Amino acid sequence: MQKMMERCEIHRNEYFGEENLRKQQYVQELKNEMVIMADKIELLRLHSRRLMGQDLDSCSVEELNEIISKIEKSLTNVRSRKAKLNEDKIEKLKEEIAKEKEVFNEGSRLRQMFEAQPLWMQSRSLKSEKSAPSCDCGNMNISDVETELFIGLRPESQM
Repeated sequence: MQKMMERCEIHRNEYFGEENLRKQQYVQELKNEMVIMADKIELLRLHSRRLMGQDLDSCSVEELNEIISKIEKSLTNVRSRKAKLNEDKIEKLKEEIAKEKEVFNEGSRLRQMFEAQPLWMQSRSLKSEKSAPSCDCGNMNISDVETELFIGLRPESQM
């Protein structure tokens, strides 16, 4: 029993020793990766400062020319995107103008139709705009007629 306990203790130490070793290796790999990432971040910050026009005194002529070409390319992309947005906006406005013209023309057509027809034919022509009128009485004059018709309670009976 004692020998068995000793063997278990040895195996346990070996197992946990290997596990600790693996953990330490993993932690070391993470530290190395962190150092690499910190270096990359610093390079990106330096590059960003150079693109913003800072710390240019340490740049060579070749680096300055590269920065100039990158900025010009970016400016070209921005201008082309802006031009595309403006073209889209102009196209939408043209469509809106065409719709407004269509509505205006429809209003003008309806106004002319109502001015040309007598009142009693206007309601009929709204219902059947495409069909011809049933009689040829287009020049008949209609005058206003006054009646004593009252809808609702009469003012004298409200007291």
